[in-house]
Amino acid sequence: AEEANTWKLLHCLYSDSITEHIQSLENIIKETTLSQHTLVSALFRSDSEVRLLQLLVDWLEATAAYQEEATKTTAPVIGNNVHWSNTLHQLLIGNSLFNKESSNSMVTCMDPDAPNRQQKTIHSDDQKDDNDLCKRIFTEVRCGKFKQAVSLCLSAGQAWRGAVLQGWMLLHYLPREDINSPLDISGNPSRDLWKWCALGIANNLSENMHYRATVGVLSGNLQSTLPACQGNWEDLLWAHLKVQIESRVDRFLREHHITVDANTATPDVLELLQSELQIEELSLQQVLNAVKALMDSKRESSYQTCQRHLMLGHIRAIMQDSLEWIDVGEERFIRFLAHLVLVLRLMGKDPQHDIGDKVLEKYVTQLIDNLIDGSVECPELIAYYTSTVPVTRQITLYADLMDHIHKSEYRDGVVKAGVSAGIDVAASARMAVKKAISDIQQGYGNLDMTFNQTTAVEKDKTLITKVIASLEWLSLISNQIEEGLWLSNAMIR
Repeated sequence: AEEANTWKLLHCLYSDSITEHIQSLENIIKETTLSQHTLVSALFRSDSEVRLLQLLVDWLEATAAYQEEATKTTAPVIGNNVHWSNTLHQLLIGNSLFNKESSNSMVTCMDPDAPNRQQKTIHSDDQKDDNDLCKRIFTEVRCGKFKQAVSLCLSAGQAWRGAVLQGWMLLHYLPREDINSPLDISGNPSRDLWKWCALGIANNLSENMHYRATVGVLSGNLQSTLPACQGNWEDLLWAHLKVQIESRVDRFLREHHITVDANTATPDVLELLQSELQIEELSLQQVLNAVKALMDSKRESSYQTCQRHLMLGHIRAIMQDSLEWIDVGEERFIRFLAHLVLVLRLMGKDPQHDIGDKVLEKYVTQLIDNLIDGSVECPELIAYYTSTVPVTRQITLYADLMDHIHKSEYRDGVVKAGVSAGIDVAASARMAVKKAISDIQQGYGNLDMTFNQTTAVEKDKTLITKVIASLEWLSLISNQIEEGLWLSNAMIR
C-alpha cells in the first residue's frame, strides 16, 4: 500500500506541475461582490502554496478511502429514525422496572444537549452506538467523504449532528435564471459564528473523542483532532494540513471582507473567535517536522521518507538516501527505487545521475541473483533494465546474466533480448567466456591438496564443463563465431 500511495503522490504532484495556473488573483476576480466559495476557489487557483497543501490533503484522503474500502475496519452503523431509542424506551416505561440509582443517573429529556445540560448519561447501548457512529463519521471525513458523513448522521436519526458538520461549508450563491427571483444560497452565512460554537464542542472533554476530532478539524482546532490520529503519520499530516488550509482561508476571507458579500459575522464575533482560535501558520517543512515530533518515537518508513522528500521537492535528498537504502533495503523497496529513478529521469528531475545508476545496477543484480536453476523466463525484462545503466556497466552486468544461464534452451532468448535492448551482447559474451576461463585457472591454482582424487576430478569436471558451455554464447552471435572457434582451439592447446 505504501508503494502505491507514493506513486499516487508523484502523479498528483507532476499533474499539478504541468497544469497551467493563473498567477494573479486580479485576473480571476472580475466582480466587486463575490461569494465566499467563489473567492476561495480563486485563491486555490492563484496561490501555489495553498494549492499544494490541498493537493496533499486530497491525496491523503484518497489513499485513506482506498485503504478503508480494502480493509473495512470500522463497525457498521445501523440505521434508525429515532436517536437513542433504548433511552427513549426506558423513559417511556418509567421507573417501575429499574432501580432508583439507575433511573437517577439517566437523562430525563431526549434533546441532544440533555447529557451535558443535566450531567447525566444515556442508555449504555445507545452510548455504544453513539461511539460507533462518531468513529465512523470521523473515518468518512478522513477519507474525504463529507457528504457520506452527513448522510450517516441522518440515517442514524441524528440530523442535528449532520447540521453541525455542515456549518463548515462556505457561503455560495446558486445560479438563477431570473435576476429578480429570490437568491438561493448554499453553505453557511454565519460561518464564523458556527466556528466559535464548534470550538466549544471541540474543547469539551466530555464529548466523544472522534466527534471532537471531526468538529475540530473542520473548525481549525488541531489539538482536539490529534488524539484520534493515534500517532499515525498519514492521519497526523492530514490533520495538520487541514488546519493550515483553514487558517489561510480564514485570513484570506478577512483580508477581502469588502469583496465578500453577505459576510454577516459581527466584529464582536470575529474578535471573540480570533481570541480563542489562534493558529500559527507553518510552512510545509515545519508541518512535516511537527508531525515527526508527534509520532510517539515511531520511525518513518522508507516510503514515508521518500514521500516527504517528494512533497518538498527534495529530489537530491532522495538520491542521497538511496545510497543507504540500496545496502539495507528490502528487495521490493529496491525495485521501487529503480522505477522511481527511471520516472524521475523521464520527468527531467535526476540531479545525481551517478547515484541513479547505482540504484539501477543494484536492481539488475537483484534480478540476476534471483534466477533459479540456470534459466530465465523473461530475459527482455533484465535486458531493458540493464540498458538503462552506462554502457561499460551494461557489458559487465549482461555478462553476469550469461554466467547464470546454464540451460541452452534459454540462451538464444537472452542474446535476442540483449540485441533488442541495444546492449553490446558480443562484448558481454566474450567477458562471460573470459570469466569462465579465469575461474578454471583459479581453480587449478588453488587446488586443496587434502582433497581426495575423486573430489578433485569432480571439481575439474565442473569447471571445464562451464568453460565449454560458455563458448555457446559466441556461437549464437553471427559475427562472433570465428572468435568462438579461436578460443576453443586455444583452450584445447
